[in-house]
Amino acid sequence: MKNYFIKSKYLYVVILLCGLIYSCTEVAGTKTKQKIFSNEKEINQLNPVKKKTFQLYCLKINYNKNNTFNSTVSLLTGEGRSNYKTTIDSFYWNLYQEFIEMSWKKLEQQRLNKIKKWREREISRLDTISRTVFYPFSGPDFLTAAILFPQVDTFILLGLEPIGSLPDFSNMSSQKQQEYLSSFSNSLGDIFHKSYFITRKMLHDFQSNKVNGLLPALTFFIKKLNYNIADIQYIYKDSTQKITELNYFSKNKQKPFGVKITAIKDSCTTTIYYFRYNVMDKFFNDSNTFYQYLSKYHHYITYIKSASYLLHNSFMTNMRNLILTNSIAILQDDTGMPYQFLKDSDQWHLKLYGNYDKPVKDFGKMGYQPELAKKMKQDSAFIPKLPFHLGYHWGNKKDVLMFAIKK
Repeated sequence: MKNYFIKSKYLYVVILLCGLIYSCTEVAGTKTKQKIFSNEKEINQLNPVKKKTFQLYCLKINYNKNNTFNSTVSLLTGEGRSNYKTTIDSFYWNLYQEFIEMSWKKLEQQRLNKIKKWREREISRLDTISRTVFYPFSGPDFLTAAILFPQVDTFILLGLEPIGSLPDFSNMSSQKQQEYLSSFSNSLGDIFHKSYFITRKMLHDFQSNKVNGLLPALTFFIKKLNYNIADIQYIYKDSTQKITELNYFSKNKQKPFGVKITAIKDSCTTTIYYFRYNVMDKFFNDSNTFYQYLSKYHHYITYIKSASYLLHNSFMTNMRNLILTNSIAILQDDTGMPYQFLKDSDQWHLKLYGNYDKPVKDFGKMGYQPELAKKMKQDSAFIPKLPFHLGYHWGNKKDVLMFAIKK
């Protein structure tokens, strides 16, 4: 599929994007009460869980649904022709639209629908425990986090991939439009087929002369999950290390180290943050501005997947401690927090799912956990299987999930 768009002799496209409306919206609104999700029965069944629940609120804001962000991302999701005044009628556009539609339908059938059913049965109790998810080493994978935690109103994603910007199709030739959409569809290949982005490929795919950062992919998943994008702001650190949020269209010579996306679903507001930051100990400690910024968040759910076993290293002590201190729950595969920190103790109640296998060959012996392997084998008759597959073991289907809740 990845070379089909460009090489076909029929590929001509006339995409007129002068109908895009450049507008941002101030986020100012009122809180409205929503349904209370008590789940008291489920919470009581898990004895170690503190019965700390709360009433859910919906923050409603006024925004222009036809703003630039919504319009541009709708083109990326293959919906632009029906939603906007822009005339997009070409053989190339039809091929792109068909590719996105078929890929998404397959993704829903093979993975997303299964995850939704599992999450309702196994972890929906978290809906009343926290409204914030912290997803370190995520890249642009808002998709998996939002499917697992649909009631959350704040997502904090973290990675090393550049932020970049959305495409301005109105200033592209027909050929450039085709090349961009071809590169963009290529960049989605791994998440569609393997459930994760490969970092080295992302750094290649997200170069400025191609897709330009992860923002297009991140907003693609937001839009495909039926959110409207109300606003996007870049996040900077100034000369005093103060963290500030600025208008997406503001001219700033400094590259942003974060982005804040305000999204609307069912009239309620969700905020998605992505930060580009190296969280090795020498860059990330209690004297560091970003460390202090993240430390303000407490009682969040941490989700970790396909994290290259980074938290198994001694140079990740500060991030590991931050997660253990501030998380009220952790859901992860074996690449996240080492089992030794989460196994049943006076701090965590742990439930295991799936099958454990040694790390894939790309990581050699790094990340192998003999204690976890022994536990999984010893209790295999009592450990529930997973109806879906996420992470590095997509080939042999031997995935493990750890679900830890703080006592």
